[in-house]
Amino acid sequence: MPAMGGLCVAQPVTTTSSVLLWAALSCLAPAIRSDGPLRAELTLEPPWFNVLQGDNVTLTCGRFQTPGQNSIEWLHNGSPLPIHQDSYFIPAVNMENSGEYQCRTEHTALSNSVQLQISRDWLLLQAERLEFLKGDTMTLRCHSWRSQPLHKVTYYHNDKALKYDFQSFNYIVSQVNHTHSGSYSCSGVMGHIFHVSPTVVITVKDPIPSTSLSSKIWNYVPFYLVMGILFAVDTGLYFTLKGEVNGPKKDTRLPLTSWHKEPEDD
Repeated sequence: MPAMGGLCVAQPVTTTSSVLLWAALSCLAPAIRSDGPLRAELTLEPPWFNVLQGDNVTLTCGRFQTPGQNSIEWLHNGSPLPIHQDSYFIPAVNMENSGEYQCRTEHTALSNSVQLQISRDWLLLQAERLEFLKGDTMTLRCHSWRSQPLHKVTYYHNDKALKYDFQSFNYIVSQVNHTHSGSYSCSGVMGHIFHVSPTVVITVKDPIPSTSLSSKIWNYVPFYLVMGILFAVDTGLYFTLKGEVNGPKKDTRLPLTSWHKEPEDD
């Protein structure tokens, strides 16, 4: 116990097992550490990734509010935008607004990317995205320039007519599968003129298998097993060293002659 400035400072006792325990914690800590800051969530309203020039769109950056957080960083094609609100309203979009959008805050990671594709057409088949997972709900919309009245609407899949209605309507598939992959388009009458939209190619993929709860639990078994073994070794070594320091116990029993008398000769 060395003296420092007149004060006695106790020094920690380091054993081999303690070092091993510290090493195990250092190596296994990443396995149970969180994945870092939560990710901001970027959404688009209306939800269509493809719009016509002149449409209005609103991008919203969902975040996990924390005290002192009052600004948001927006990125368009990787370049910062001069706005810091949680919503970004774009009136009458033009071709320059096409591209990838992302956002983040001081306490969140960079958000998912949202693609905005802008077209110059009379008619457009709109979709929320180009890739769907098996079992998802897919909604398609036949959209006219400046939302002009649209009649005699027909949807097509791989050039085959799917559904027709005199009035404008959305085409909805509640649970998509691989047969729904392919090219889609729509047609309709604006005023007295018949228009056909450009083709949109949609792909349906298998969902990514999620890690089950039991699998997640098994990920922690090696950590707790190592911790248990090191704790047992550390405890055993502690008592062993303690016994060596204190030395063998003194035998306090009386000598045999002090309590047992030999028989006398007759």
